[in-house]
Amino acid sequence: MGRRPSVQSGKKHGRLDHGRNFYAIPINQGKHTFYAFSEKASVLWDFVSINRREEDKDEGYQRVLSSSRVRAVADYIVAGNMIPGSIIISVDDGKYSSSQRLLHISAGKDVAWVIDGQHRLAGAHLASQEGVDIELNVIALVNLDPQDQIEQFVTINREAKNVPTSLYLDLLKHLPKSKTPGELAAERATDIATQLRRDKDSLFFNRIVVTTSPRQGQVSIVNFVRKITPYVNPEKGLLNLFTLSQQCEIIENYFDAIKEVYAEEWRKPDSIFFKTVGFGALMNVFEDIFKECTMHGDGFRISDIVDVLRPLRNFDFAQWATKGSGNKAEMEAAKDFQVDFLKSTEKRRSSGPSKQIRLR
Repeated sequence: MGRRPSVQSGKKHGRLDHGRNFYAIPINQGKHTFYAFSEKASVLWDFVSINRREEDKDEGYQRVLSSSRVRAVADYIVAGNMIPGSIIISVDDGKYSSSQRLLHISAGKDVAWVIDGQHRLAGAHLASQEGVDIELNVIALVNLDPQDQIEQFVTINREAKNVPTSLYLDLLKHLPKSKTPGELAAERATDIATQLRRDKDSLFFNRIVVTTSPRQGQVSIVNFVRKITPYVNPEKGLLNLFTLSQQCEIIENYFDAIKEVYAEEWRKPDSIFFKTVGFGALMNVFEDIFKECTMHGDGFRISDIVDVLRPLRNFDFAQWATKGSGNKAEMEAAKDFQVDFLKSTEKRRSSGPSKQIRLR
């Protein structure tokens, strides 16, 4: 039996020791031409490379290879089933002879990159080690630059259920075309997530995950970006006038204060604050808290936020866990908090001097 491949997050490097010719059929679509050929899975695996996205590196565009999916594909092939779908590769140095119908791929390392079909290819490779070496359909895109490779990866995979949305959020800044305000906001939210998750002094260090599913005490970058994006929209976001570093500090201060006021809930391994409904609800009430601190207080320092949250230090977050999941659950959980928060802020304002705003 072949050795089961483990999950991989780094690049998979392929090599051709000698230049190879493949009998290929050209396919023309508008101004684009690509080439179709077939090859044994074992041979294809040896010379193609996979530019996998790494958790803590700003490089790569393929999702992490799942060993369970690879095993499932291999079992499917070994059982005698067919894989008619194509493996799409990008050939860095290829030349096509129309007269001979031969696609020449030059010798070297990393001569061809997989854009789509890495799990099918890895599964077929594993099956070949177990005695069933099938031929695979291959579509070769020739001489694409890295941005074009990313563009094709996004175009091909955008709606695929098994491709994490976070991958596209993380790749947005690499795409050359102009972006909508929503895309710019998602990119800024992704940048905030990236800075916080990489900062060893941040409470979000190792808590925001990109290429894997979140464990207890973690939040996915998809969920983080989904809730931060409206606040940093360049046209109408509450935080749109702040710099990136200021936006990071605002989010950090907010959760530092949550950690201080609700220390018992924060310390729980399965804290509601890092579940989808809890994180979503906290971000839904963020605007109320931000405005209370900045319009009726001195600023948005941790101490300012703690002051406005302290009257609600006994709030029962256990009820949030009964709400379920989804936007409706997040809104219902936030509403519970907002009702109590409104009562406490009204009492706070009535018991102290009002903050005056000067207009002249």
